[in-house]
Amino acid sequence: MRKIWAVFGQIVSTAGRAAVDKTAKKLRYDVPDTQPDGSMKLFASCITLGALLFAPQAIAQECDDQTCKQEWAALKKEQKKKRAAEAQAQRSLVTVWPAPIKVVQDYQPNPAIWRLADLDTTIYMFGTFHVLPKDFKWRSAALNSIVEEVDELVVETSDEDGDEVIGKFISDLLVTTMSDDRVTISERLSEANRAKWFAIGDGVDMPRDFFDRMPLMLSLLGAGLNFGETQGSVADYGVETVLEAEFKAADKPIGSIEDSSAVMAALLGIDENGLIKELDDELSKWDGKDLADFFGDLNGAEDNGTGSSEADPFSSEHSWAQGILEDLGMEEMKETEFGRQIYQVLLTDRNRNWAEWLENRLDTPGTILLAVGAGHFEGNDSVQNMLTERGLYAERLH
Repeated sequence: MRKIWAVFGQIVSTAGRAAVDKTAKKLRYDVPDTQPDGSMKLFASCITLGALLFAPQAIAQECDDQTCKQEWAALKKEQKKKRAAEAQAQRSLVTVWPAPIKVVQDYQPNPAIWRLADLDTTIYMFGTFHVLPKDFKWRSAALNSIVEEVDELVVETSDEDGDEVIGKFISDLLVTTMSDDRVTISERLSEANRAKWFAIGDGVDMPRDFFDRMPLMLSLLGAGLNFGETQGSVADYGVETVLEAEFKAADKPIGSIEDSSAVMAALLGIDENGLIKELDDELSKWDGKDLADFFGDLNGAEDNGTGSSEADPFSSEHSWAQGILEDLGMEEMKETEFGRQIYQVLLTDRNRNWAEWLENRLDTPGTILLAVGAGHFEGNDSVQNMLTERGLYAERLH
């Protein structure tokens, strides 16, 4: 239906999620008691400055500038006053609200695993989904055996490493977002589509003040991820969250293959004018009432010809759990100019860097499990192909 949203769905589910999620994880446990009852919730699965409205402690050490503190306090106070008055008005456009979807699995999981090795080093490479529904089955006997065997887990950016770098990123972004001369997203859209834009934020419970002032990329990622969360996909059940908890309990080290703040900086460095145009076009096609129609492709659903999306929203997750990579659709990101830029930043550049990291890691004896987004192992620019260019071969085990 809307390929731009399919692009974002695949990015946040299988390729760029860890960089986004580190900010949310830093904020999610820091909600003060003054949070309006039921009106807002922290997005455990998206980077959104809206969450900062109820987590001032998260940036207290980083936001030392007096102007920053004053604007923060003023926005927080104003937001509390607005929420009660806006609650009814926000529901005037969207009439169909997202709800959890039951997951049905009629197969035994057997996700893809690769092995890169030399005489004294073995690196198992496992493609993951960073967010998943509760009780979604993705583990195989082979994977469980590898988890027991390895000495260390390496993820995109571990919780510990992410906490060290994300605070400064948040505070800098906050100052930029609150700038008086910042042109809001709605001001850059056609007048007829502005109400629909706000309806998206309202529909996934993102505060308008920040939803409309954030970099467009983050607003879309936040809205899409939170929509997925209402359908049941959350970071708590994602592969990395589960594995990191297990390795911590076993007192095994957890490492990072990259700096998540650098990834986010590169992502936000892309000129968003092209995305504004695509967003305006898509809003023109949407009636503004059913969020599932707008986000349908985000999770792989397709328009059935009646104007609604009824395909299994977890089709990509099912394919991944069965070791089917071709259904992840990473190559489809290249069909638009903005998609090609996203692909370059989130996949090509990172995969090339990771291949170099893996080659260097072979110089250190031991056995590790690399668990990163499944999208990095698909397509012409996959990690495996990048390794091949370096004269290395990753054998697929499953």
